[in-house]
Amino acid sequence: MKIGIAGIGGIGSNVARHLAQAGVRQIRIVDHDRVEALNLNRQFYGFSQVGEKKTDSLEKNLKQIFPDMDIEKIDQKIEPGDAGVLFSDCSIVVEGFDNKTLKKMIIEDLSGTNKVVVSASGIAGKNMAAVTTRKMGNCRIVGDFVSDQTDHELFPPKVAMVAAVMAGMVLRHMGKEAPEFKPLSPRRLPHGIYGILGEKFSLGRTNADVARQMVAAGIDVLQYREKLKDKSLKQMLEECLEIREITRDAGVPFIINDHVDIALMVGADGIHQGQDDLPVSHLRRIAPDMMIGCSTHSPDQARKALADGADYIGVGPIFPTQTKEDVCDAVGLEYLEQVVKTHDIPFVAIGGIKRHNLRDVLSRGAKTVCLVTEIIGARDIEKRIREIKQILGEFK
Repeated sequence: MKIGIAGIGGIGSNVARHLAQAGVRQIRIVDHDRVEALNLNRQFYGFSQVGEKKTDSLEKNLKQIFPDMDIEKIDQKIEPGDAGVLFSDCSIVVEGFDNKTLKKMIIEDLSGTNKVVVSASGIAGKNMAAVTTRKMGNCRIVGDFVSDQTDHELFPPKVAMVAAVMAGMVLRHMGKEAPEFKPLSPRRLPHGIYGILGEKFSLGRTNADVARQMVAAGIDVLQYREKLKDKSLKQMLEECLEIREITRDAGVPFIINDHVDIALMVGADGIHQGQDDLPVSHLRRIAPDMMIGCSTHSPDQARKALADGADYIGVGPIFPTQTKEDVCDAVGLEYLEQVVKTHDIPFVAIGGIKRHNLRDVLSRGAKTVCLVTEIIGARDIEKRIREIKQILGEFK
């Protein structure tokens, strides 16, 4: 089985190193750059190789590890449409570029093929605990999905970690021994869009259908929220089993509101509780590895949730909302600002947030935001999430 590597900088050269160490025999490396001294802190090259073609230098270094490795070098800049030809006989292709346009080009060129594409997104910064994996079509992606190197410095240990996880994915698909990767901190709330399901607001679509669309569009967290007056426990369980599969395949954290029994039965990643639900401290006894979130509406409630051991809190409702019954009055942006200034606990800003007021929330320091009807009530969910992500991108 031949492995292709497009781009052999920090990610690509280190993935190749791990594959050589694991005894992978056939690889094809494609790049047109030369070794630079500034990049030696994170790339698999030496000072004596500065100025050499990366393809030549990497071949020498890999042969020092595995002399029998069959390395095919292509010293070429990859243009749109080239990937399908360059990697036509490769079963797995590693995308190792740091340029967003090139990344997108490789993934799009190889989408819909029978090849497995292993890529990275969010490798900058020092937050190694946020690194996780996702599956989108034939592509497996590793990273924190947030930290872009235009806004954060590259941290060599994190680059090396992402490359190691990617190499593990390659080996797994080759049938070689490699354990499944689990995030270092599975109970850490990701930054981005926190989606909530609710058929009442979904324009006649089922929760599972909406979940598929949200996951395909790149939702960062997904919560199931239904009430017993609308659905039986059996119906909820059946829906959650299906949604658990959808989210597991994509590597999206799945959280269930209120029903810890269903969360445990389906293997959800987390449970979210309100102020009148089961206490966080008691839930931790039966769900020690589960992410537990708690809705808060005041500084006192935030302090108590933190003391009780919540992994994250809901901060809101920021604005008036009609999506939740028996909800308290809007707490406004002041409470959000207070949480940002006084607490380190991850939080999701929630309640009445729409595209037109999203910037007001983000400018106060929110990193994870929940827009309910704005997403599940949209005719085109993928377009709506793309619009929201564009606004989020202004504050990275």
